[in-house]
Amino acid sequence: MTEHSGDYPSPATVWRAILIYLAVCLAGVLLVCTSAFAEPSLEEVATSPETFGICKAADVASTVYLLEHGWAVEGNPLVAWSMRIGGYMPLVFVSAGLYWAFKHFKDEAGVPLATGVANVVTCSVAAHNLLLIP
Repeated sequence: MTEHSGDYPSPATVWRAILIYLAVCLAGVLLVCTSAFAEPSLEEVATSPETFGICKAADVASTVYLLEHGWAVEGNPLVAWSMRIGGYMPLVFVSAGLYWAFKHFKDEAGVPLATGVANVVTCSVAAHNLLLIP
């Protein structure tokens, strides 16, 4: 990638901003879809695969944004290792795979508890990342 001079952002920065915008839009669509048809209880929201999807989208988008701007380093050694090998794609594929598994097996024994724990961790990481953005 070449250095970009002037007051305009580089094309790479513009594409990253578009990616973050699309991730936030997807999160909003998921949120609207899950709340439009019923009034979910706190337990349903806490153990919902959609909550995981929304928080994971915010986590991935904020992680990419922070890393690309040099404002943070990846704290999870396994994720850092996978990103050195495959860029951001392993992070996206693992996140999508987890969402699929939580959605597909949501009625199996123990899965709501696992989804709830994943939601707490993922939403906490996303919130932490969003607080780091200047």
